[in-house]
Amino acid sequence: MTVCLVASEQDLPEVQKDILPRLNYSVCLLRWPEDAECITDFTDLLIFLSDEHLRQLLDRAAGTELTLHPLPHDDAVNSRRGFCLDKSLAKSELDLAQRQTQSLDLLRCDNQIVLNKVVVGRAFNFQPGGHSRNAWQRAKTAGHQLFRIHQYVPKAISLKTGKESSLKTAAVGVMCSPHVLQSNLSRKLLPENYVNDGMFYSLVVAPKSLTQMLRFFVMSLFERNLPQPGFLGILRSQSLVLESPEEIDCRADEREFKARSLSLWVDEGAIKLGLEPDSQLLQGSSRHKEVRRLKALNSSAEYITGIANKPLPLITHAATEDFKELYLQMREAAQLSSTFLTLMVLSTLLAGFGLYADSAPVIIGAMILAPLMSPIVSLSMAITRQDEGLLLTSGKTLALGTALAVLCAMLLSFMLPLEVVTSEIGARLRPTLLDLGIAVISGTASAFAYARSQAAKGLAGVAIAVALVPPLAVTGIGLGWLSWSVASGALLLFITNLAGIVFSAAATFLMLGFAPFNTARRGLILSLLLVALVSVPLAFSFNQLRKEATIVSALDLFSFEGVTLGQIKVLSVSEPVQLSMEMVISENPAEVDLPEVKRAIEARVGEPVVMDVIWVIRY
Repeated sequence: MTVCLVASEQDLPEVQKDILPRLNYSVCLLRWPEDAECITDFTDLLIFLSDEHLRQLLDRAAGTELTLHPLPHDDAVNSRRGFCLDKSLAKSELDLAQRQTQSLDLLRCDNQIVLNKVVVGRAFNFQPGGHSRNAWQRAKTAGHQLFRIHQYVPKAISLKTGKESSLKTAAVGVMCSPHVLQSNLSRKLLPENYVNDGMFYSLVVAPKSLTQMLRFFVMSLFERNLPQPGFLGILRSQSLVLESPEEIDCRADEREFKARSLSLWVDEGAIKLGLEPDSQLLQGSSRHKEVRRLKALNSSAEYITGIANKPLPLITHAATEDFKELYLQMREAAQLSSTFLTLMVLSTLLAGFGLYADSAPVIIGAMILAPLMSPIVSLSMAITRQDEGLLLTSGKTLALGTALAVLCAMLLSFMLPLEVVTSEIGARLRPTLLDLGIAVISGTASAFAYARSQAAKGLAGVAIAVALVPPLAVTGIGLGWLSWSVASGALLLFITNLAGIVFSAAATFLMLGFAPFNTARRGLILSLLLVALVSVPLAFSFNQLRKEATIVSALDLFSFEGVTLGQIKVLSVSEPVQLSMEMVISENPAEVDLPEVKRAIEARVGEPVVMDVIWVIRY
């Protein structure tokens, strides 16, 4: 065995100090690249070179019978990772007799040898050495990535493997590496890590939104082992041709360049390495099938066109074909049908009888039976997607259903000779901002239930909470009585519910990614304006409710000269305040100094009052 130690001129002092004294055999010292022609005169090469020089040597040694014994070098980070070398030269085994020879594949990129990795675009933590097990280092990395988050722009790319299978998508980056040994990628992300089997890994990083990225950044702070996010595609193949319509920033090891097309392939068994006995590269080199875990990648033309060469959207946007089933369901729900009309008549009549009977359970039954929620949610989707066809269909169905409900309630009021404002009717005459809040939350819940089939069981609860048909029934009853105060109050409640549901459901569909903001903006602005207009009378009503609550709270358990106030009802908060109250006494009402009691009440309320008094004598 003839051994040669190869080093550059500038590394000779370190060689003479740290390597030669440890050798128990004679070697010939060659300077690289000056003595490059002489390496074929030897059988074994002990190599102490930087990454740049090592690639030059590997090019010459590929396909020969030379056995290479690489040593760790300060300027050879990529070869240290690629050949699984120890960081410390002092710990390296220099006795060649203790080393085992292994044929090793080489990854090439456009015919250039790749020692460690090729990164196209930005690969985040998904690369050898990209994810640390140290919490502080992970925090620094996440902060650095967040600072540069605006630079992460997806590019349209096509990937074609050696088996002629191709894929088009939009990705922020692609990382290719012969293996991910000595990396956190191999611990959780790629537990089936293979090496030296004629293939290499390609990780396609394709986040669909900033939200996805931010979620991953936060998780990476706390996860020692890198989890696999929902925007990563994994490919293991013998070759890969990567193409893009425009130039993309690339990095092969430490070399940076721009390219529209890259061709990567494995040069099988290209070199022989002398490895230390515990080297991870001594794993079996049996053949494996091509691995394609690419479900996370969206390959639709609509998606690629919508996201390529643009800053990542805040939320994930789904293409139309990604929710065909939901869209078909929305179109069906927006259709005017005999079933819809029948249910509208039945639910309105049921609600009307429940209102007259002052029966909450009957009214709840009408809420569940009413079919109005379906066209309203379809209307919200139409606003989000700016779908004129769906907008017209759902709007027509909603308008006819509303008119039919009011008409049925009017007819019911003509048939029943009762003109009494029951507590259930009265509860729907003074809507406030609280009702708008209920409508907004209900709209969000209904949109989420339609978008997520597993949440559909909650639709009945939404229908009960928001109560669309009872206000319409009260409106019709008020019109039948020719009572504008009853009809207008209930109609305002219905419009409040409608505006709140439409706006919040449309916003929810937007947040769930069913449309980009630019598409949904116009519809959202119009629905928000409607909510704002409705909020004006609701704010006045809410202010009155607040004043009433303040007055009742001020007079609660009020007692003055033997008179205790019982049940208190505020009839009007305009000056003077009109009150209806019980005065509980234990003596003759004639003996009560009522003017003095009134002055005490006015002092407590802080305003002049007019009182309707009900005497309650307690013995």
